[in-house]
Amino acid sequence: PSSRKTRLAAVDPPPFESTPVVVDFPPPLTPIQRATRAVEFYRRTLPVLAAYKAKQLQLEYAPRLLGTPQLSPEQQAQQWQALDEWGSTQIAQTIQEMKGFYVKTGQVISTRVDLFPEAYTSKLQQLQDGIEPMPFELVKAVVQQELLDGAPLSELFLNFDPTPLGSASIAQVHKATLLDGRVVAVKLQRPNVEPKLRGDIANLKRISKALRKSLPVDYYAVFCELG
Repeated sequence: PSSRKTRLAAVDPPPFESTPVVVDFPPPLTPIQRATRAVEFYRRTLPVLAAYKAKQLQLEYAPRLLGTPQLSPEQQAQQWQALDEWGSTQIAQTIQEMKGFYVKTGQVISTRVDLFPEAYTSKLQQLQDGIEPMPFELVKAVVQQELLDGAPLSELFLNFDPTPLGSASIAQVHKATLLDGRVVAVKLQRPNVEPKLRGDIANLKRISKALRKSLPVDYYAVFCELG
């Protein structure tokens, strides 16, 4: 059995666990909640982008307009590195606290050492293993709805491991054993996460598109590839 949100694939055997429960699914974000989330995202990221623009203008125009000494390339690099250290800390904290699709974006950024400074890729690398898993009661409820039309897990599974193989911002994976003895991986999407993800993607596209001429890399094209 399979569905759009839940898929099975062969893996090694898991320990036993299977107890059907009834839980309330997290509700989707309301329009007001999505707007509030967007405002919070801009409130926390725009100061970082503004700091980079201010530093660019300072290095370019301060010696000419204010008569300050022209910095050497090495001194300029040190200032950019200090700004990267501060900015990456702010962005990493924002992603970790706001979660949603921002976590997925941070994970992608952490692998793009060709586009982003080392301070960003190293800090965002920590997001790879820092996603809080869904409670197992919720996992069982999602599987019952997606695969079993509300029936208990014992209708399909002999064993179901409550400890996830992996947990991400969008989905989570668990080991299980079917009644016929086949060992599978059950991948399930976090319930009602799509409105939040779509809003997060829209925020990233909007801010990167508005600033694409001011940034050294066209991050708008990068975020468009994500969704």
